[in-house]
Amino acid sequence: HVDFEEVGMAVTAHTALRLRDLSRTDLIVDSDGHPHFLEVNVAPGMTETSLFPMSVEASGQDLGTLCRTLLESAASRPRGST
Repeated sequence: HVDFEEVGMAVTAHTALRLRDLSRTDLIVDSDGHPHFLEVNVAPGMTETSLFPMSVEASGQDLGTLCRTLLESAASRPRGST
């Protein structure tokens, strides 16, 4: 299920760190159900059991095509741009 508090924490971390395109935020939920921020990764897991490839597949997109699009977008930016 989607916990919107956790999604909000992930978006806040992504924005605060001035990341673009893609990031993965790791959280842990305590016994009272409260999420706690652990870290942000700028590359998602890419194994067959990782959520990013499974999400891409579930959305009907091709993982290779999406990765190429992300790389082309990053490569087209001027160096040092924010």
